[in-house]
Amino acid sequence: MTYPARDPHPEVANTCDLPFRLEPQFVERLWGAPADSEELVTFFTFKQSITAGGHSRRIGEVWLTGNDNLIANGPWTGKTLRELTSTCGRSLFGAGSLLSHPTGQPVFPLLVKFLFTTDKLSVQVHPPDDAARSLGSWGKTEMWYILRVEPGSRLAVGFREEAPREILNDAAKLRDAATTGAIEQMLDWQEVRAGEAYFVPAGTVHAIGSGITLCEIQQYSDITYRLYDYNRAGLDGKPRALHVDQAVKVIDPRSPGGRTVPHHLTDGSGPRHLLAACPYFATERWELRDAVQRSTANHLELWIVLQGSAVIQAAGASQSVQAGQVVVIPADAGSFLVQPHGMSVFLRTYPPDWEREIMEPLRSSNISPEQLRRTCYPSPVADKGVAT
Repeated sequence: MTYPARDPHPEVANTCDLPFRLEPQFVERLWGAPADSEELVTFFTFKQSITAGGHSRRIGEVWLTGNDNLIANGPWTGKTLRELTSTCGRSLFGAGSLLSHPTGQPVFPLLVKFLFTTDKLSVQVHPPDDAARSLGSWGKTEMWYILRVEPGSRLAVGFREEAPREILNDAAKLRDAATTGAIEQMLDWQEVRAGEAYFVPAGTVHAIGSGITLCEIQQYSDITYRLYDYNRAGLDGKPRALHVDQAVKVIDPRSPGGRTVPHHLTDGSGPRHLLAACPYFATERWELRDAVQRSTANHLELWIVLQGSAVIQAAGASQSVQAGQVVVIPADAGSFLVQPHGMSVFLRTYPPDWEREIMEPLRSSNISPEQLRRTCYPSPVADKGVAT
């Protein structure tokens, strides 16, 4: 099993120990929702930020921790996350836990997005680390937490058990299936419900249907290989590019991804479940009515508010946060307090110390092998050829 490499000597300066919030970036997609739709307004009431030229845009993605997101509070207000990461990497991520990026530069490890779909996304796959390295990027393993769905909405993670093995194991036949669109019918489409979580390892062919609002947590990478796109034109009126040759090199037809089985965690802090964990990120769902004191354990933490609001206090500073926002808690913050305003729901995600924080506690809890298999996942598939 290959785990993310760690850089023992990151070149960084200065410190960052205050919790901070980031301004969202609104990304137009042809499959997105109107900017004034109920789905978006539920989380983002400032519609003036997502209109341009007097017309309502179709917002498919809202990036919450992108490199170009602006910091909204504290001494770094107005600077980008990229600038902060470059200057304060060790303080932000934790000494000895700075993830090594192929560029050799400190890069924020996790990209958090909200997705809003009114049409199908393409049938696609993301490369693992080994295949993405020549492109100067990490690979892309991701997970989805479903927030809202319309009746009958579906998504697909991996192939159906009945999918012909002679096609899945033959690159030429798989390429033909992508070209004709037959690959869509080979996928394991499932009706989706709010509150479910799905894990999507790099190398897994997947697709998301219409009528879904979800929170996506992923390795920081934006490499997507489209296999099939329903012969659609993009926002510019031109056919969207496909990447079939690159995709077939990195597909893992036996991917272990899919719907997870959340594992209940007990520590007296309120309902808390581990939704999914891998060496890149661990994500928990918290329900809080009362304040809870936590420690960063020498690594970065992200608290994403799904419902309600809260104040997060650390290093003598306070940061208010509400639904649709994320607070970044630097490793150097140490102890911090989450004070909800009434019943509030959060996703907590962080790059874990895999053995110490995930595997050892789960083994000691006598978790069943089946539960472990559906909550924790190995690192992505091994290199199957470099994507170009």
